[in-house]
Amino acid sequence: MKHIVLIKLKERTSQNQKRVMDILRKMDQETIPYVSSFFVGADFLDSPRSYDVLLEVELNKEDLDRYANDPFHQKIKQEFAPYMDHSVTIDVE
Repeated sequence: MKHIVLIKLKERTSQNQKRVMDILRKMDQETIPYVSSFFVGADFLDSPRSYDVLLEVELNKEDLDRYANDPFHQKIKQEFAPYMDHSVTIDVE
């Protein structure tokens, strides 16, 4: 399954996008080994409908709660929280 998170920054700048992306990229198969893949990207269009940063995580559906409560994942969320206005998520199979 894919867990997709779209992040809207408090202040959209390329520097803030890069900071948040760098924080998110600390998550990988070494830090959270039961996740199959991570993808992090930044929006380039900057339309009124755009979010600023994307995180896509691929993992087994059974591991979604484990991931949500993972201590390293929680630490990463706290690190980028000062930059974030809000986020939306979708989980798809």
